[in-house]
Amino acid sequence: MISLKKNDKIIIIVAVVLLVIAGVGIVMYQSPKTPSGPSSTITGEKIYDVIWTIRNGTLDTISEFAGKKSQYQGTAMIPEGNIKSITFNLSWTDDRMTFMKRMGLDSLTLEVTTPDGVTFTETNTSAPITGEGTITYTVSTGIIPPVSLKATDEKTAQAKLKEKPYNDDSWANKDITINVSVQIGELRILKKLRDKGNDFELKITYQYYDSVLKEDKTKNTGGDSNTPPDDPWAEQEKPPYISMIINTGCGRYV
Repeated sequence: MISLKKNDKIIIIVAVVLLVIAGVGIVMYQSPKTPSGPSSTITGEKIYDVIWTIRNGTLDTISEFAGKKSQYQGTAMIPEGNIKSITFNLSWTDDRMTFMKRMGLDSLTLEVTTPDGVTFTETNTSAPITGEGTITYTVSTGIIPPVSLKATDEKTAQAKLKEKPYNDDSWANKDITINVSVQIGELRILKKLRDKGNDFELKITYQYYDSVLKEDKTKNTGGDSNTPPDDPWAEQEKPPYISMIINTGCGRYV
């Protein structure tokens, strides 16, 4: 039986103590927890692309009369949500022009109030010779719908499309107030008395967003994207315990 020197015994004891400490450290080591926050996703969610198509719509033409003592007052409603823009096109022909059809030209004013309470006013005068007049004005809602959404399945995604911010129905089936007034251009009293006003036509067209869902299979949201790899040491520095033991230099004293 080989007898060990005192120094050898001390070295062996120190090595054993270091091994025990290293083992305890490895067992007790816990990988850093990944902070949870808004970037985390619900397990099982999928990403759906929302493909928006701009559709066109037209309301029935309003054919009415604007009198010099009583302006036309009416309303219009658009049945769609997600309205992109509305265009108002007012047209008329002055039927009481005088002096080579260059005098007594009437002016018409179009006043529109949108469902959110914004009012715009435009005025134009009939053209000489033809007596024709037009006012064209486009009002934009400024809506830009989101292009993707997260949901567990297509049914849930379709339900989300009916809610804000994917569906803005603030202008859908709401009153758009329309006023059309006339300013008689004739200055001579007798001619002015005969001019009662003008017939007009108002055409209203609009554009709105229509959506189609498409699952984006290139983006995986089946779990937390911040979850660390299976091997806790894969992207981290190895613990120093083994190198400490190797660097003790036990073999130098044998």
